[in-house]
Formats: sequence, structure tokens, C-alpha cells
Amino acid sequence: MGRENGIEISKCVWDLGKDFSLQHAHQLELSTETKTVRLYFPDVELTSTDSGSRTRRTEERLRSAIAQLLSRPPAATYAF
Repeated sequence: MGRENGIEISKCVWDLGKDFSLQHAHQLELSTETKTVRLYFPDVELTSTDSGSRTRRTEERLRSAIAQLLSRPPAATYAF
């Protein structure tokens, strides 16, 4: 997903978590040279592979994280 958008992910850390009773036990950290995004996943979302809606939710979460990694120039706060 990142390369399709011209993003070079320099670091990817997947923490499966130890306490599965936590609502968001799993953490994925994606980094470029200038930005880092963390995503949190509940255990049920990752263990329910037959659920199309959960798969779509996970994919959408990944797309959103990739979009956050895009470098954008700041928007002007005023106009002439």
C-alpha cells in the first residue's frame, strides 16, 4: 500500500501484545524518515478472518495510516 502512494516505510514494528484482555492488545507502528503512525487492533479483529466487514475495517485502517504518512506542505491559513 505504501509504495503505491510513493511512501517508503523505513520501519515497521508489530507488537502482538501480552495481555489479550485489553481492548486493543495489538499495536502496529509504521515509520518513514519524518513521520510515525501507530495503529491499535483488538484481538477479535485479527482472529476473525472469515468476517468480510472486519477485513474491510482492517484494510481501511491501514489505508488511513498510509495517508497520514504522506508528506504534505502546510495549507495556507489566509488568502489575499
